[in-house]
Amino acid sequence: MPLTLAERFRSRFLIPEGMVYLDGNSLGPLSLDAEAAVVRTLAEWRTQAIYGWTDGTHPWLFLAERVAAQLALLVGAAPESVCATGSITVNLHQLLATLYDGKKKALCDTGAFPSDRYALQSHLRLRGLDPTEWLETAAPDEDTIEAAFATGKFSVAVLPSVVYTSGRLLDLPRLTAAARAHGVTVLWDLAHSIGIVPHALDDWGCDGAFWCNYKWLSGGPGAVGGLYLNPRHHDKRPGLAGWFGSQKATLFDNADAQTPADGAARLQLGTTHVLSLAPVEATAGLVNEAGIVALRRESLLLTAVLGRDADAAGFKLVTPRSGAQRGGHITIRHPHAAALCRALRREGIVPDHRPPDLIRLAPSPLFNTLDDCQRAIEVLAALAHSAPQDETGGLIP
Repeated sequence: MPLTLAERFRSRFLIPEGMVYLDGNSLGPLSLDAEAAVVRTLAEWRTQAIYGWTDGTHPWLFLAERVAAQLALLVGAAPESVCATGSITVNLHQLLATLYDGKKKALCDTGAFPSDRYALQSHLRLRGLDPTEWLETAAPDEDTIEAAFATGKFSVAVLPSVVYTSGRLLDLPRLTAAARAHGVTVLWDLAHSIGIVPHALDDWGCDGAFWCNYKWLSGGPGAVGGLYLNPRHHDKRPGLAGWFGSQKATLFDNADAQTPADGAARLQLGTTHVLSLAPVEATAGLVNEAGIVALRRESLLLTAVLGRDADAAGFKLVTPRSGAQRGGHITIRHPHAAALCRALRREGIVPDHRPPDLIRLAPSPLFNTLDDCQRAIEVLAALAHSAPQDETGGLIP
């Protein structure tokens, strides 16, 4: 019988013995691969100093391109359409500045991740537009979003591939097609899907996408992010320009006018953040070694077991039961979610709490097993049913 991904890869992650780590959709744990990449890069800095940019087996000058090639495999794109740069929010700002025409309103999902909302609001203000009038929201489901597109009121939409609260996976190809049919530029936030769900951004015709690399990809806290720019936009000048978005051969020409790099690389701004990008090259390679299709297959098994056992224990599951609508995590609603999450951590199980009443459980096929999932729900049920309560009926932390 073939080994599971956890049997093959768990030993490459530095997770304390006995810990069930179910918070990889917030911050992936350190891997030996990432640690080695950082140590190697520090050694290059120590021994080569400035020559690390051009010498050795891993010249830093082309690090972003090497990482982009790895990330491109995970988002279903040509390498030249992907750039490893910035942070998730900076990359959203860049895509808005480059692709949003400002002629019609902007749309995001109701309850969108705060950083996406704030970026949209500030971008509209910079254009002299009042966000209370120029930004609307739609519930994160396909029918509602399609109906919003059909109104003709919008020229840009910022949407999540996976709704971070509920774990619902939206139908990206369907909504991308609908957006294009109504002249809406759609920018996908892939924070909760890259590294756990396969994508085909080129084939779907997506305009742009942006993401972080510290969740399922375990690139490290604050790791450099990524963005995607469809080939039909490769001739556009960057809305925000910086010297590292230039053709590499022209970086030191000191020309008055920039010569933008080819493809998505033109959306880079400043110098590559070498120390925080080095681990992403290693971990993206690790995920590609496992295979995104295999990761998705085993992820669905793990979340199915979590959902089944949560239902059986009487918990309220807010994540869709259908695998086609489920991302990589499940969410349970409970009035005492915060206290239960604290209690789970004391038992060696690491969940994620989203106020006021959500418990998110995110099993990674790279290091989590079916036994981990079953244990997590068993312990959660025991805590919920046996924990002492205070005078208000809340669980005692």
